[in-house]
Amino acid sequence: MTKLQGLKRLKHIKAVIFDMDGTLCLPQPWMFPAMRNTIGLNDKSIDILHFIDSLPTEKERKAAHDKIELVETKAMKEMQPQPGLVDLMRYLTKKGISKNICTRNIGAPVESFVARFIPSELSVFDYIVTREFRPTKPHPDPLLHIASNLNITPLEMIMVGDSFDDMKSGRSAGCLTVLLKNHANSHLLLEHKELVDISVEDLSEIIEVLESLGN
Repeated sequence: MTKLQGLKRLKHIKAVIFDMDGTLCLPQPWMFPAMRNTIGLNDKSIDILHFIDSLPTEKERKAAHDKIELVETKAMKEMQPQPGLVDLMRYLTKKGISKNICTRNIGAPVESFVARFIPSELSVFDYIVTREFRPTKPHPDPLLHIASNLNITPLEMIMVGDSFDDMKSGRSAGCLTVLLKNHANSHLLLEHKELVDISVEDLSEIIEVLESLGN
């Protein structure tokens, strides 16, 4: 775990926002390449949703969305929870800290994951923001939307994710950012260290983070 920076700027944490793929569930490294392949997007520098939005007709955009949703449905069936998930959900519930999800996925995989892997008494999320909300991450807008609806400031929120988009969105919104580190994203700590406040390798480590902030 990296040393927490800028503690004095932080308030008591009232909400945690989680990314979905690779954060609440284990990474599925095949999924995004499969999504790109199915819509004929070979340029890795182009965002998948931006590419679909740029297609010239509504018919083409709908067809592309349908194709990537088929990939997401397959991925949904293979999802597995991250280590420490239930321990962290139990802690947040006990402490009365708001649980939220912000994902570029659709709603069905989120609902399936929560139903399958989080005990019902721990499974209440105040806001689940999917890609229907625009603009999506890495823009700060979905996180600011959650903060506004919770009637709190971004300084009272933590954004937990595993990607550049998650960290950029959280930093731009003004949240504390927590990177869930894995073998594929550790480069972010070197290339974009200004976006990451803390890195953890297990979701349960976030309990220690929250305790250190006086929660």
